[in-house]
Amino acid sequence: MSDEKLKYVVDNKPILTSLVAGKKYAWCTCKHSKEQPFCDGSHKGTDMRPMVFTADKNEDVLLCACKATASGPYCDGAHNNLEDVYAEATEKEVQSMKGSVFIERDDRGKALIDGGAYVLTPQNSDDTVSGNLSYQPVIAEEDGATKLSFHRLNVTAGTTPWLQYKGVDTVLYFVSGSGTVDIAGKEFQVNKDAGIYVRPGEAFRIITEGDMTVYATACPMLTDLTVTEQNDTSFQSDHAERYVAFNQETANVMANRFYQELVDKKVGSNEVTQFIGQVPQSRAAMHRHLYEEAIVILTGYGKMWTGTKWAQVNTGDVLFLPHRQGHSLECTDEGGMILMGVFYPSGSPAINY
Repeated sequence: MSDEKLKYVVDNKPILTSLVAGKKYAWCTCKHSKEQPFCDGSHKGTDMRPMVFTADKNEDVLLCACKATASGPYCDGAHNNLEDVYAEATEKEVQSMKGSVFIERDDRGKALIDGGAYVLTPQNSDDTVSGNLSYQPVIAEEDGATKLSFHRLNVTAGTTPWLQYKGVDTVLYFVSGSGTVDIAGKEFQVNKDAGIYVRPGEAFRIITEGDMTVYATACPMLTDLTVTEQNDTSFQSDHAERYVAFNQETANVMANRFYQELVDKKVGSNEVTQFIGQVPQSRAAMHRHLYEEAIVILTGYGKMWTGTKWAQVNTGDVLFLPHRQGHSLECTDEGGMILMGVFYPSGSPAINY
C-alpha cells in the first residue's frame, strides 16, 4: 500500500451492525478504539472526537472500519482503494473451497449454487414472442428473488408493441445494437453499453433498424410485462434526463478495477442502481452485499464461487445473488471481464463486507 494512503484499522472491510431506532451511537474517528467501529474513549488526550449519531430506525448497516469514508459513520466503499489491488482470495480461502462441488447446468441452462444464487444461460426456447419482440424472465419471484425481476428482451428490426411494468421502476440496459426508446411519447436515441430509466406509470417501446438485446429490471418485484398496441401513459417531464451511457474516462477507479454507475438517483431511480464494471484476471475475496443483485456477463469468462458450490460463467450468462449471500467471482480470461449489474436497494456497488 502506498505511504500516502490511510492504513485501515480492524480490517479492510466495514462492520455489519444492527442499529436500534432512537438509540445514540458514538462512531470512532481516532482509529485507536478496541471496540470498533464504536468509541471506547481511546481518543482522550487527543483533539479527536467520536461522531455521535442517533439511529432513525431498526436496521442493519455497514459502518466504516477503515476511517477513509467520506460518508461517516457509514461505509462508502473507500476501503477498496486502500490497497493497489482489489481484495483477492487468500491462499487459505482458496484451499478452504477446494472441496466445493461443481454444479452443471440443468436442461434450462441454470446452475443453482449456494443460498439460492444461480448462474443462467438464457435459452431462446423459453421466449415469448410478440411481433418483433422476444422476451423471457430470467430472474423472478419463483427463482427466489424478493425485490428484483429481470427480463431479457430480444428485438429485431421494426417497432415493438408498447411495454410496461405497471406501477414500478423500470431500468433498461442495452447489450447490443442501437435504436430509439420511446418513453410515453418522448424519444431517446440509445446505443449499446448504456442504460435508461422508465418511471412508474410510463410505457415504452423500442424502435430499431437491426437486432438489439436489452435487459429490463423491474423493482419492486413485478414479473408480469404488459404488452399492448396502444399507449395511454404520459411522459413525466419533471425529471426529463433518463439516459446514461458508459464513459470510461469518468468511471470510478477501484484499486485495479473500474466501475461506473449508469442509472441511479441522478436520473430519478431511487430504488435501483445500475452499473457497468471491469474485472481483471483474478479471484475476488469472498464477500457479501446488503442488496439483492442481478449481473450480466458482457465479455469474458470465469467461475462463481459461493462457499460449498461453484459454477462456470461465460459471456451472455445471467447471475442472481440474494442479499447477504457470500460470493467470489473469479475471472480466468486473460483479457478480463466486463459485466453489468443492477441491485436493490440503490447505493454504491463498491460497498461490501
